[in-house]
Amino acid sequence: MPWDAAGRLALSIAHRQLEQRGMRLNFSDVTAAEEGFTVHNLAASGMVNMAFNSITIRPQLLTSFLSLAPVCDIEFTGLGIQLGQRMNFGNGGFLLTAGRSQIMLENLRTNGDFSLNGYMSVNLETMKIGTSDARFNVPESFAQNMDMIKNFLPLVQEGGQWYLRRQ
Repeated sequence: MPWDAAGRLALSIAHRQLEQRGMRLNFSDVTAAEEGFTVHNLAASGMVNMAFNSITIRPQLLTSFLSLAPVCDIEFTGLGIQLGQRMNFGNGGFLLTAGRSQIMLENLRTNGDFSLNGYMSVNLETMKIGTSDARFNVPESFAQNMDMIKNFLPLVQEGGQWYLRRQ
């Protein structure tokens, strides 16, 4: 399989879809990876700005066929999210299932100063978090901002620990 060409095609489609929602997508290169492709210096900007040093996408063809929806295993390095200030989420990954109306991120894990561990869905019409249950760790220097951020995200605090949670 020419994974680099498949990756460029996938990014072209993603670019058009995101552009329709007012977001921009940029990257420097796409290379073949074992059973997938790696995108280098991927950045998405809009209401929130996200940047990855690299993101490797491995389509799960049998699972996609059985579930009748695209399913990919995704691993990334150097995730940074700019939302007022830069948040370093580090390296991690998740299993992505793309439906017509939502994207599901399962086995979500990051290891940076900010970290998420759990699952969440994103509604494609509203671009908002749907169902979610993920532990959300933040550096001590950021903790005072959490009360303000819970006005925008479904955050709850239990026993001193923050969770991104919506049923």
